[in-house]
Amino acid sequence: MNVQSQPFAPSFFVFNGGPYVTAEHADGSFLGPTTLYPKLTTPAKPGETVLLFANGFGQTTVPVVSGSSAQSGTLPTMPVVKIGGVTATVLFTGLTFPGEFQMNVTVPASLADGDHPITATYNGATTQAGVLITIAK
Repeated sequence: MNVQSQPFAPSFFVFNGGPYVTAEHADGSFLGPTTLYPKLTTPAKPGETVLLFANGFGQTTVPVVSGSSAQSGTLPTMPVVKIGGVTATVLFTGLTFPGEFQMNVTVPASLADGDHPITATYNGATTQAGVLITIAK
């Protein structure tokens, strides 16, 4: 079988197969609806900077070292992240582990409480549809 290789195929990691994005608060605690993992997950607050996890964003400023268990480097330009259709501020996007990108993103202050769709677009490719992030004031 032949498979078409692509330079970019971004996707968010999700908890338990979805629909909630794998994310953390800045203090390292898990982000999500309180019912996702009771007593372990809490929603993001409008204006809060959160950490999102993804893969498939392509080459970083530091070339990936094949076979290395440690990787680093940032993307040359930031992806466009939208939460609930509103563009969020992306402060950082880089490799933290082999194949794992971390994005530090500020949640738009204008968002209402609830589950909101989240996407990231980079070099014309967009993350998968149907991923959610929970916001609560």
